[in-house]
Amino acid sequence: MAYIEGSGKTPSLFSAIAIGVGSIVGSGWLFASYFAAKFVGPASIISWVVGASIALLLALLLAEIATMYQETGLFSRLLSITHNRDYGFIIAISNWFAMVAIIPSEAVATINYLGNAYKPVEEIMYTPSGSLTIIGLAAVWLIMATYGLLNYWGIKLLAKTNNFITTIKFVVPAATGFIFMYGAFHTENFTAYKDTFVPYGVGNIFTAIVSCGIFYAFYGFSLITVFAKEIKNPQRNLPLALIGSVSVCLVIYLILQISFLGAIDPVQVATQGWHSLDFKSPLANVAALLGLNWLVILLYADAALSPSGCGSIYLGSGARMLQGMGEDKQMPSIFAKVNQQFMMSRTSLLFTLAICFIISLFFDTWQKIMVVVTVFQLISCVAIPIAFAKLRKDKPTEIRTFKLPLGGFGSIISFLIVSYLLTQCGTDPLLLSLIIHIFFMIVYCFTAYRLNPKKSFKSFLSSWSIFAYMFIVTGFGHLHDMEQLNTPIGLGSFFVISLIMYKFLVNQKEFK
Repeated sequence: MAYIEGSGKTPSLFSAIAIGVGSIVGSGWLFASYFAAKFVGPASIISWVVGASIALLLALLLAEIATMYQETGLFSRLLSITHNRDYGFIIAISNWFAMVAIIPSEAVATINYLGNAYKPVEEIMYTPSGSLTIIGLAAVWLIMATYGLLNYWGIKLLAKTNNFITTIKFVVPAATGFIFMYGAFHTENFTAYKDTFVPYGVGNIFTAIVSCGIFYAFYGFSLITVFAKEIKNPQRNLPLALIGSVSVCLVIYLILQISFLGAIDPVQVATQGWHSLDFKSPLANVAALLGLNWLVILLYADAALSPSGCGSIYLGSGARMLQGMGEDKQMPSIFAKVNQQFMMSRTSLLFTLAICFIISLFFDTWQKIMVVVTVFQLISCVAIPIAFAKLRKDKPTEIRTFKLPLGGFGSIISFLIVSYLLTQCGTDPLLLSLIIHIFFMIVYCFTAYRLNPKKSFKSFLSSWSIFAYMFIVTGFGHLHDMEQLNTPIGLGSFFVISLIMYKFLVNQKEFK
């Protein structure tokens, strides 16, 4: 059974893994296998393994920290604990915005899927160019409002709803993959196009991790640490839950990816290539081609359930995180006002929901929102190796109930990989994230220091390295857009400058 914070239950190892699986398996399973197949063909299998390996390494680094600091909401507070409050706020905003942006992506995923179920509905929901109409946007807002109502009326209703949804979205994806394999599985597809397993080049294997939703699909592992205090025997169960949830979801996603690749018409693959795929409701469309009409109905039903489970959880988590920032005087105090009956800030909930509505105005397809979400997810993940290295440096002798072998090396490698994946997101999402972080830093200085020039300047000095890092990564993202990053000079410059920034980030000082 899934577990929701505040429900009065103490999560066991199984429940903790269910939290991870429930958070990881959202809209990603509906679209990622299709976009990955279209972008890199059979090599998408490698992309999933690499993506899971990155998530697993980050999870293991986080596990060592989490067993030292068993605090609620640890992931968003990492740099506040290891460095200083001003520095930590930047990562908290990344974490919060990543949660918030996931919510419209889940709602849009449902509309993308269901809008294709019936042609007249599709014509009402979408313009000929594929953008949402006013009616389509209203439908997205209605779904998000439903997420809000589930949270607005308290944790008990959300917990009961989520328990059911978690069970469904664990079973249906795996079952869909096996049914595809049984219905039609063309092994020749894996080398049919250009007689190779990697028809579009090795570089695209890594780009697919961010552009096709693979990292997005695995990011939910971090939510397990929200419940670090409550989990039974956290020294043992927390690392196992992090590892277990990523591993279980990798198996599910691989089953889906392999079955999807094998289900496509081999003639189309051999003659037109994987780029020719054109599905709006990918898994349901494939099921229809295979004549599995009952599965089509099930997939359309699950397109409403699975994203709704994630959307509801992330809306509640995002609102509570904003409430916590209000309590810590990092955001205006109005967000800290708690409704005593339901023990949460409804102001934070409504504000978070309003941000979701605004995001959906500018990014009206799942893939567009997903890339923006991935940028904030990756920036928040930068905090993991930085905090890990700082603790290993400052507290080398402190007892760690879980200690990662070769952790120092793993910290550097994970930082370089996360930084490289950020460059693959492109200039526009990276620039947008930099602007949003600067805006919220100004809000923070107003709230915490009343925009006092001296205190605000010291606040910036206490966090300057993360802004410098985001600016530099945006520059390398521009090089990626111009196809100049993956040259010997481009990659060499990237790794050297990234290693320098790693040192600055780990050694960021506080200016009081």
